[in-house]
Amino acid sequence: MNSAMEGAAPVTLSVADGVARITLDDPANRNAVTQRSSAAFLKAARDAVTHPEVRVILLVGSGGYFSVGGDIEEFLASGEGMERHVATLTDHIHSGIRHLVQAPIPVVVGLNGIAAGGGVGMMLSGDVIVATRSAKINSGYTRSGLTPDAGLTWFLPPLVGHARAFEIVAFNEFLSAELALSLGIVSRVVDDANFEAELETVVERLMSMPGPVLGEAKRLLRQGADAILERQLDTEARQIIKSVGRPDTLRALRVFAKR
Repeated sequence: MNSAMEGAAPVTLSVADGVARITLDDPANRNAVTQRSSAAFLKAARDAVTHPEVRVILLVGSGGYFSVGGDIEEFLASGEGMERHVATLTDHIHSGIRHLVQAPIPVVVGLNGIAAGGGVGMMLSGDVIVATRSAKINSGYTRSGLTPDAGLTWFLPPLVGHARAFEIVAFNEFLSAELALSLGIVSRVVDDANFEAELETVVERLMSMPGPVLGEAKRLLRQGADAILERQLDTEARQIIKSVGRPDTLRALRVFAKR
């Protein structure tokens, strides 16, 4: 059975043959996290997880980007309401990530282009992450005076260790797809021309597994960490909201926006 559903404009959701495809679909804005896109991401994630026919979720970005993270110009435009603005964004994105991480079905992420800021946390919500050879990852928070959110401080240390995770967050250096693969941040790297074909192959292999076995295996692998995820997302949200209220952060955000 084929069906299709569409979320708000910046994010689309289509369901066909048991696969839910969530597309971050605002390429003109480099799929940045905005009020509209964060709400649409949450809705798409929730709808995909609760759809009775879905057996695999695929999360991708359009237009050569995955997501560059929070829209700094929108942050600044919120003026004195910036803390409230960031609180709303983190609530939406964190709730969407919770749905994907705790989904009783596998989540495949296709990293095509750049993932930065909150886009990195969204990417890391996948159980399988397929990256193009040209893809790049950048934390991007601290240069703007912000602390990480979107689960980055929960996802990253178990993958790369504390020291490497701290460097990634502190120095905001771009990680190539090959380096991300060697660090265990992504699952596989393919030539750009083979990206869609590789995603299709991965999804088909997952779909071929019997019954709910993959969801059960995922739960066993995640078990014990979910409670920590809940606490960490809440802590990240409180800290990034606090950080946007500092004068030095506001100055850094204005400099970043001018770039």
